[in-house]
Amino acid sequence: MQLKIFFKLAVLGGVSILLLIALISIGGITGERKQRFREVQGDIERSYAGPQQITGQMVFIRYRETWLVKKYNKEKKEWEEEEVSEIKSARVYPEELLYDGSLTVQERYRGIFKAQTFQSKGTLSGIFKLPVIETLRNEKNSTLDVLSAEVGLCISDPRGISQIPKFVWNDVPLEVLPGSGFAKHPDGLHAVIPYTVSASGQKCQFSMDLNLHGTGQFTLVPVGFNNRIRLNSAWPHPEFSGDFLATERTVSDRGFTAEWNVNALACSAQQNLESSRRSDIQYLGVNLIDPVNVYSMTDSALKYGFLFIFITFAAFFLFEIIRQLNIHPIQYGFVGLAQALFFLLLLSLSEHIGFTQAYLVAAAATVGTISIYLCSVLKGLKRGVVFGGCLSTIYGALYGLLKSEDHALVAGSALLFILLALTMIITRKIDWYAIGRKTS
Repeated sequence: MQLKIFFKLAVLGGVSILLLIALISIGGITGERKQRFREVQGDIERSYAGPQQITGQMVFIRYRETWLVKKYNKEKKEWEEEEVSEIKSARVYPEELLYDGSLTVQERYRGIFKAQTFQSKGTLSGIFKLPVIETLRNEKNSTLDVLSAEVGLCISDPRGISQIPKFVWNDVPLEVLPGSGFAKHPDGLHAVIPYTVSASGQKCQFSMDLNLHGTGQFTLVPVGFNNRIRLNSAWPHPEFSGDFLATERTVSDRGFTAEWNVNALACSAQQNLESSRRSDIQYLGVNLIDPVNVYSMTDSALKYGFLFIFITFAAFFLFEIIRQLNIHPIQYGFVGLAQALFFLLLLSLSEHIGFTQAYLVAAAATVGTISIYLCSVLKGLKRGVVFGGCLSTIYGALYGLLKSEDHALVAGSALLFILLALTMIITRKIDWYAIGRKTS
């Protein structure tokens, strides 16, 4: 009977479950370190400045509208006219909005953790067409008195303002004051502009030199009727984000350049600002990502952990059957535990020396230890070295899967199919019933 083989397979299944629990525990440690990494990034953002989003420029006009209302006087039994006034506001968006800027990226560390911070330098410029005062009238035969007119810029985190910007309106420098002037999104800057009957209906040019620092993400809201945004940086790993793809962009080891051209027909930013649906506002920009996130890479590697252990155990079992060796389940367990600890070693080293170097060191240590151990278990130096070479190939394949995320599924499927095909070819002439009788 083949009860002995089945019993051993059952024992190996129990060992595999224990190793799976070990892998889950290592995955928990990876999650804790990732959470700690995010907390440190949050601390850096709170002490420096967070992700930056620029919304504007926009013109805010406050005016008083006065009109007469007829009311019936019951005591006098006659109709009377009563003067009514109300303070109202109007928002004007730029005819053209241009931004031309650059990002200088720095990595800031807190302990062994880091975050990508940036210093932006750019010029925000464009053209406004101020409304004719009479067009602001909402009531019939009313009179209008302009109370104030401001041009404002919303900034998500004003702590990132490096220096007071220089703002020019129709070639006249104006004083820049805190606050955007937009009640729904008050953080930012504004300047008081002249707006009188003579200025109404005119086209006015503006420009502002804006230096801003922040962490991780830089975006703009295209509020103009025509928007052209140009951005460049020496950071070679941008992730273009938002609702609009760059019409032109180049990315290389020396950095990136990008240009967006967006018009009001394709963008709902103006409508969303009017309705105050902040979460729905369309934007464009870049995320400054770390191309090798050690926690995400380790987490991805762990997904293949149990598969690697299963492949190794299967190879062990086949070798044991073909060569008629007696390999104890504890010896299986030692090899599997060494493979599980590979991922813990990978995580701990990658926090200090980078993922690629950590992977090389951890794989070399694991394969070397297992190879030396198997020289005794498999009763031969050559057998241990060959098995170690096979493990090296598997770890090399895993690294290739991790580095080629877009092709990971097809590459992993092909690898598994090749391994299964090799196993079937190698064992095609084995009489499993005969092996069962010999073992009994």
